[in-house]
Amino acid sequence: MKRALAWFAGLVGIAALGRALSRRRHGPAQVEEMPSPDTPDLAEELRRKLEAQREAEAASAPSEAPAEPEPESLDERRARVHAKAREAIESMGDEGPAA
Repeated sequence: MKRALAWFAGLVGIAALGRALSRRRHGPAQVEEMPSPDTPDLAEELRRKLEAQREAEAASAPSEAPAEPEPESLDERRARVHAKAREAIESMGDEGPAA
């Protein structure tokens, strides 16, 4: 009985292998068609729309660039960061033990 089952499994395996190889030789079942030259290029159409939108935004944008805030000094930034860290530490300490 075991021998017959082994033969059957072997035949099924060989059949599956043969089927897979024949599919491989024949190539894909469906070949995609190339677009005709009359078909509009979607990428080119999107590029034109994007360019038109950029031109419209540039025309409506103010001519002056927004003023940049003055950079804070190193000492001011350091003090601000330390104050924020102290606040975070204090808020964690108020919660109490997690256990």
